[in-house]
Amino acid sequence: MRFSVTSAVTIVTGLTASGSAFMIDTFDRQDCDGPVQSGVNILDNACAAWAEGFRSFKITGRGGNHQRAHFFAADNCGSLTGAIRSGYVDSTAHGFKIGECYDFHGATANVIASYYG
Repeated sequence: MRFSVTSAVTIVTGLTASGSAFMIDTFDRQDCDGPVQSGVNILDNACAAWAEGFRSFKITGRGGNHQRAHFFAADNCGSLTGAIRSGYVDSTAHGFKIGECYDFHGATANVIASYYG
């Protein structure tokens, strides 16, 4: 099998991107029930907004070391002190755990930001 320079760059880019993102599934209800948007990929130093909110989530893939997720209500991207929930998405013992259900204590989120910190 032969690799071109383009193939090598694509592989390295893919490996780099996977190390700085985390993955979640989102749910309509607080108990991780209801329609789900699965495989949502949140890149580091990014903020993503959805048209429809979600009330709970599960982490399905870890982010890089010291990567944190911040969840916001509508139109509140960037003000970390206004997050309705935050936590590490890396492998630390104090962060969100893969496969565990988390909610926003009755609130609805539709914005997710990810930063190292």
